[in-house]
Amino acid sequence: MDTFQYLTIALGALCVLLILVIFFLNYRYSKTLKGMRGRSVDEVDQRKGVRYTINQTVVDTDGNATVSLSTKDIILSPNETMVVSKKGDLKPGKYTVLTSNEGEDKFNIRVGNYVREYAHNQSIILSEGQEVTAINCPVILR
Repeated sequence: MDTFQYLTIALGALCVLLILVIFFLNYRYSKTLKGMRGRSVDEVDQRKGVRYTINQTVVDTDGNATVSLSTKDIILSPNETMVVSKKGDLKPGKYTVLTSNEGEDKFNIRVGNYVREYAHNQSIILSEGQEVTAINCPVILR
């Protein structure tokens, strides 16, 4: 056998090994991605850059606030301003505000120039160009 035949055999073995690795990775990560798709808590419908939320129960049977985070939720950190934009992360539309601290049922949010107290599981409507800031604790927008 000459060098060309050895090179052809080695290249063929390398291709077979590469195909097996690709099939293994595809099999492994397709299971992971299917599991992540099933974890979505809320149903969010987005049309033409506007977000529409179907409200879900975020209070347990005893009436206590439950904290959960979904893949499409937005977290407002204290004293960090986000601007509502159709092309940004925070899109115009109706949101449900949730507390991120289980001990606090009420918190303050600045929308535009005004600070208002919100309760866990209260709705808020945000329009294009508004500035939104959580004041005293991190807030989840669902």
